[in-house]
Amino acid sequence: MKAADVAGYDIAERSDHVEVRGVSRRRVVEALDLLERVRAVQAEHAAATRDELVHTLMASNVALTPPATVAQAQRLASHRDALLATPLYTHGSLRELRGDARESSTRTWLSRRKAEDKVFTVTHNGRTLIPAFQLDDRGEPRPELQPLLATLHGAGVHGWALWTWLTAPTSLLSGEVPEQLVRTAPQRALRAAERVAASPAA
Repeated sequence: MKAADVAGYDIAERSDHVEVRGVSRRRVVEALDLLERVRAVQAEHAAATRDELVHTLMASNVALTPPATVAQAQRLASHRDALLATPLYTHGSLRELRGDARESSTRTWLSRRKAEDKVFTVTHNGRTLIPAFQLDDRGEPRPELQPLLATLHGAGVHGWALWTWLTAPTSLLSGEVPEQLVRTAPQRALRAAERVAASPAA
């Protein structure tokens, strides 16, 4: 039995409105007004409870960030520091390598190559960084990397995650490094990239 049946009223849902039969308009307005007041009290109570809980945790020196989260962030920071210690370019240093007349020309060139999945960049401290391994000694994209970049980009693997996978040993390649192996076994490296792209984590 529905609550409406017990209360002696009926609710009918229409395409653009709701009809309530068996109760006066005044009672409906009162019910809606009461509902709004209840929600306001609930919101105030939730805010007060949250503030009190935060105050209690801070006063008790309880860590608000779980230790596992802190440890994970520390590992990630160490890993990114290691990547940043490898050869890389900025817009300025890439301009010098390529011999472009202006840095704006380098930026345009880089933007187009990124759109073509021929290179990728990361942002660190507000600066665009270009990992050097993906370019040859003239500053041109390594063509053998393009299928891997396109496959991984298509699966949503970008930036730091892309840099990590391409330059670290992987079990998918029996401990080989993708960006190195692709020089001699491009199909094998591509199959590994396709498996990463097909995984749920990607």
